[in-house]
Amino acid sequence: MFRPRSAQGFTLVELMLAALLGCLLCGVVFQLLFAETRQGGALAESLQLKQWQRRTLELVKGDLERASSWQINPDPSADWPCALADRQPKLAITPRDGSDPVVYSLGLAPSAIWRGDVLMRCGPAFDLQGGIRSGSRYQNRVVLDGVDRFELHQPPGLPLLQMQLEQRTRRGGRVRSQGVG
Repeated sequence: MFRPRSAQGFTLVELMLAALLGCLLCGVVFQLLFAETRQGGALAESLQLKQWQRRTLELVKGDLERASSWQINPDPSADWPCALADRQPKLAITPRDGSDPVVYSLGLAPSAIWRGDVLMRCGPAFDLQGGIRSGSRYQNRVVLDGVDRFELHQPPGLPLLQMQLEQRTRRGGRVRSQGVG
């Protein structure tokens, strides 16, 4: 003979199964959110590095626009207006006004606050409007840190300079930018 249930509700086992399924579902949702946050952080870092690289390439292009000539991989032992401190000169740009060359060098950072090898610019200072401050002394300034590669190439017979920058992100990815000046 069958007896109807007198009490209505869930058993303890049913409640524990529902709680377990809810916890599992919450765990999956949190894992997805954390993965999305990490991926968003990596994307933000890559975009920021790309922006810094573009700004650096624009700075080099600006120096090239004021140049009468340039030299790729110049002699490191030459008498440069700034100390290179074992960094390798990558580009020497001779301004049209006959002043000392602007030198871009790649190598060890001047202090531990930088992420690795740095690209430095040895040249005159800029004024508040972004122009070269006339009569200013040459200064060594870090233009970009954490640089893995700064390559320059001049196609034969053309007054163009092809530039490529590469940096490593904190998560191990790579960000590259190219420019022509």
